[in-house]
Amino acid sequence: MQVAPMKYANLISFTLATSLLSSIPVMAQENQFYDEQSSQTYQIGIMIQAISAALAKPKDPDSLDTISRYGTDSRYYVMIRGWLVQELLGVQSQLDASHANEAESETKLKFIDKVTFLHEAIGRIDLE
Repeated sequence: MQVAPMKYANLISFTLATSLLSSIPVMAQENQFYDEQSSQTYQIGIMIQAISAALAKPKDPDSLDTISRYGTDSRYYVMIRGWLVQELLGVQSQLDASHANEAESETKLKFIDKVTFLHEAIGRIDLE
């Protein structure tokens, strides 16, 4: 009578082992998907940081190239163009709010330079 329970124990062990082994490829595929997703997220983060740095330095000659490089990628064009337009609206608002008697102030000149830079950046990604 001891043989029957042992037979079921082996069957259960075999079933459990088969089940676990068959799930290994699925787990590997999920990890691969996670790695690809993680890598893509990381690359987008690098892009965001590069564009943010370019926007912070409008006089740097590489800034327009950085924005152009990422902005002409059709996957990110709408996002980057929207970002540039919102940035332009904010800077234009600050420029408009600066007082008329500060016609040549350093702050106003910075706003003018940034508006010019943003117009150029938007023009570059629209043309390419």
